Amino acid sequence: MTTVGPTAALIEANFNQACVRLARDLHNDGIINSAIGRPVPVVLHELEYYDGIARRTEAANPPGLADDFTTWVRTQGL
Repeated sequence: MTTVGPTAALIEANFNQACVRLARDLHNDGIINSAIGRPVPVVLHELEYYDGIARRTEAANPPGLADDFTTWVRTQGL
């Protein structure tokens, strides 16, 4: 675990950053708005919701767009 743990954490961090960048690019390039007709938040999640998910979702979206979701996550006390 001493070798695999740090490597797994690095892989997870890089994956999370790639997901955030992809969502930001989809927003910035207008692809989401064009496909759906309006901006909608991209929710980055796992099987559970916790503050890290809220932070990544905030980073993945334009300011304020995911506020309903992130507020819900933070008030669930998970």
